[in-house]
Amino acid sequence: MLEFEVDSARSFVRLWLLLTLLVLAYAWFDLRLTPRLSAETQFSMRPDWSQLADLMHWGGRLLNHRALSLLVGNALMLGGLGALVGRGLSHLAQKLRHRPIEEHVSIVPGPAPTSVPPPRM
Repeated sequence: MLEFEVDSARSFVRLWLLLTLLVLAYAWFDLRLTPRLSAETQFSMRPDWSQLADLMHWGGRLLNHRALSLLVGNALMLGGLGALVGRGLSHLAQKLRHRPIEEHVSIVPGPAPTSVPPPRM
């Protein structure tokens, strides 16, 4: 038997909005707390694998170079992905915490046929 419950779309959208705002706040704080980002003059969309450690400053860089559409798009995508993963993990934890103690009892006896046999010719 399939068991499911209806989640609140409002709570999902609130979580998505909260995580999106956290990503945007991270970008603002990253730009303010990393002064060398303000001195950068080049911006490229091509990945430079030698500077992979600098990837954590992507939000500040996008904000510094006024790439707001990229920043907001990334924030929306990361916020939505975080909301989906967060809801999934919370449902998994809830399911593991509330395991059914008793087995489901069937109302159909075991030896009784569950379908109609084909007609004999």
